[in-house]
Amino acid sequence: MLDVLKANATGDAAHAAWHGVLNRYGLTKESRIGYSIGVGYSPDWGEHTIRIRPGDTTPIPENAVIHVILGMWMEDWGMELSETIHVRANDAVCLTNFPRAVHVKN
Repeated sequence: MLDVLKANATGDAAHAAWHGVLNRYGLTKESRIGYSIGVGYSPDWGEHTIRIRPGDTTPIPENAVIHVILGMWMEDWGMELSETIHVRANDAVCLTNFPRAVHVKN
């Protein structure tokens, strides 16, 4: 998804990148996986703001900050990835420097 996010990309394109990974494993997630955050662009649970979801063709503006939460909650397993991302003119960067690893909890 980070390779797709940049100024003027759409929420639909970013979601499609995530869904491309899910397709490899026969999984699907049609709900929103990201939304805007910040003082100047606060979240709106009524879906009237930036959102990473299928069908959203609104261009994401440069300097938007998005909370991406990639969660899959199944009957016998689940996973969640959460990241705060700064969308720039030609790319997007994570605002944290945190080790990325899979932790399995039994």
